[in-house]
Amino acid sequence: MNAFIKILSAALLTLTASSQASDLTLTTDKGFALKASYYQGNQSSDRAVLLLHQCNYNRTMYNDIGQQLSDKGIHALSLDFRGFGESANDEFSAERLQALPREERRIAWQKMSKHWPSDVQLAYDHLKSKMSDKGIVGVVGASCGGSQAITLAEKNSVNLISFFSSGQRDENITRYTKMLADKPTLIIASEKDRGTYESAQKLFTASTNMNSKFIAYKGAEHGYPLLDSDTMLASYMVSWLDNHLVK
Repeated sequence: MNAFIKILSAALLTLTASSQASDLTLTTDKGFALKASYYQGNQSSDRAVLLLHQCNYNRTMYNDIGQQLSDKGIHALSLDFRGFGESANDEFSAERLQALPREERRIAWQKMSKHWPSDVQLAYDHLKSKMSDKGIVGVVGASCGGSQAITLAEKNSVNLISFFSSGQRDENITRYTKMLADKPTLIIASEKDRGTYESAQKLFTASTNMNSKFIAYKGAEHGYPLLDSDTMLASYMVSWLDNHLVK
C-alpha cells in the first residue's frame, strides 16, 4: 500500500467540524499515549462503534459521524493511530517519515504500523468497558483502517464492519471471506479510485449477509472528501449502522 507515501501534511491538522466529543488518552502497557475522541451515547446503551481513520487524515475525520451516532444513543470512539494526529511523538510520526529515503521510510512505517493492532484492541476494550457484558460493537475502517478492522474483527466479537474507500489485498479479502463474510458489511468506494473499487467489488461479492450494502460513487475521491461532496453520506452511514448494529 502506497497511501502513506502520499500523506498530506495539511490533512493531519485538526478538521473544523463541530463536535461534542470528550478527548481521551489511552495508555498502552508500554506507556505510549494514544489520543481518541469519545462520543458518549445513552448511559444505558449497549451499542458502540469504533471509527478508524485513513492514513492521510486523523481521528477528526469522524467528528460529524461520531456526534450523529451519539445523538442516536450509540457510543462512538475515534482513535488517532500511533504516528498520526495527537498520537504522534518524536519516535512515531507519519508526517516526519515522509522526509526519509524510500527504504528507510518503508522500515519506519513497518515499525510504526506493527503497533496498530494492539492499539486498536485497546480502543475496542475501552468501548466495551462502557457497556454491559451484552454490549455489541461495530467498526468502520477508512482506507488503511480497513485492514485493522479485519484484524480486530477476527479476534473479537464485532457485529458489523464498514470499509470506507478501503482497498484490501487479496489475502485480506480471503481473511474476510473465511471469518467475517456473514456480518453486515457497508462498503463505499469511487469507481476511479484505482484498486480500491475493484477490492470493494470483491468484498461485496464475498459477503453473505443480506443486509450488506455497496455504495459506488463516480470519480476518484477517496475517503473523507466523499463526506464533503455528498453531504448526506455521513447521515446514511449512521442510519445504516443504527439499523444493523443488532444481535
